[in-house]
Amino acid sequence: MPEHILPRKANSSLCVLCDSVVLSILFSPMMQLNIRQTLTHSLRLLIPTTVEVNQPIDTSDLVHQINQDLCQLCGGTLCKQHRGYYHSDHVGVVEEVIYEIEVWTTDFGLKQIQPRLEAWMTQILMDLGQESVFFILDGQAMLWELCQGDDSLQKSLAQQPNVL
Repeated sequence: MPEHILPRKANSSLCVLCDSVVLSILFSPMMQLNIRQTLTHSLRLLIPTTVEVNQPIDTSDLVHQINQDLCQLCGGTLCKQHRGYYHSDHVGVVEEVIYEIEVWTTDFGLKQIQPRLEAWMTQILMDLGQESVFFILDGQAMLWELCQGDDSLQKSLAQQPNVL
């Protein structure tokens, strides 16, 4: 048995040491822990709070809608607020509050998310006048922009290993 797991008697607890923090998981002879589902894909989408590069705008309705949609499709999200900095081709360094929405999902969930994800990124680019959208899929960061032609998100995600 690994050193960091300390067995206890039945009807007590299993102690797990994690970086000097002890987590106790209660169990009895009639119960055990099982993995319910493995979520193989992680997505992170950053939503700005500016329009036309550096003019403040309230994007909380969009953030709320994306979180609600992802909760329906995947069961839940993490939504964090950060202060972000980036270099704009038009105005130089921009500082703004950004929202980061993160979701973990299965292959099936990723296929369900894809059409909405493309719509959200298009909405961010067009409605907020952004030069690009920062998106992370399975640890790979991408900057998306609008362009002419058949360069869709579906086509690009299909080229990712183990995706779609």
